[in-house]
Amino acid sequence: MDAQAPTQIADGAKTNQTKGSLVKVIVKENDGAWMCPAENEIFYIDEEAKFPKINFEINLGTDHECIWTWNIHWAAATSGLRESKKRGRTIKQWSEKGKQIHGPNSWVVDLNGSCLGGTLTVSIKAGEKTFKRSVRILGKNPSEDKIRSYIATFEEVPGFDRIVAKESTYKQFIDADGEPVVTFDGGYGLTQLTDPEPKYNEAWDWKANIRTGIELYRTKRTEAKNYLAGGKNGKRSYTEEQLELETWCRWNSGRYHEWDEINKKWIRNPTILDDNQTANIGWDIRRPENKGKSEKELHDRDKDEYSKPPAKNSSWRYSGIIYADHIKKD
Repeated sequence: MDAQAPTQIADGAKTNQTKGSLVKVIVKENDGAWMCPAENEIFYIDEEAKFPKINFEINLGTDHECIWTWNIHWAAATSGLRESKKRGRTIKQWSEKGKQIHGPNSWVVDLNGSCLGGTLTVSIKAGEKTFKRSVRILGKNPSEDKIRSYIATFEEVPGFDRIVAKESTYKQFIDADGEPVVTFDGGYGLTQLTDPEPKYNEAWDWKANIRTGIELYRTKRTEAKNYLAGGKNGKRSYTEEQLELETWCRWNSGRYHEWDEINKKWIRNPTILDDNQTANIGWDIRRPENKGKSEKELHDRDKDEYSKPPAKNSSWRYSGIIYADHIKKD
């Protein structure tokens, strides 16, 4: 064999061109006698948040000990809640990888027990050859009843279902493209987890998303109880409705109630005026530019700015108080 001339091999490989060197076999990405799955085949995480059973199998002709490696990648792009395949900017690149020795020539994918979506690329190393194949993993939405039933299995979370309804209208995925709901500020899935930032699987596994959301909700509820009682050992009285409003507000941001020292009771913070045409936008009426103006006047003045986050000195703001008010109304 003339080492100066590349020699085509039956499986699509080539020898290198350095005389006297070892032969390095390079197998093109999709060459090889793959039996399944098809390149770029689509699989779905089902309504029970179960990862699909995907069998990768290749015909190698003879038995080999095969080393399987996998990498899954997802570029999270903003979506909102509208049904559309068109997405906005990419806000985060998610990826995980793993390795498993499994012989001889087939492997049912296991991503370390995680339920992840995106582009999954599986590589098999058999002797000197390496083969690759990629598939896409998307997700299917569970029904609202299924989500409610799952939430009902947890204790001490009254009102949490209304958070889910407000945040996502019970949608983990955009049906049009099978990818998770992603908001401009990095909220993912049913509960729109943002802070702390969710894990990869919590963006794709709706049950994991709910579980983490419930942990956070319980924390906010405990904070609300302590605040309304006047501290951990406080004895101020409050109603269950006040506790829910305070918890909902803290889920979004801030405190809902102020203590009325004269009448010895909790009242809604009187300084915030709702824009009832939005989910959580309003105005601090103590600010000079807002004082004395009606809701309509303020809305007409500021509505064109709502498509982007408020500037540092903006006259309008996002408010957990308004967020809680609107959950109560819904």
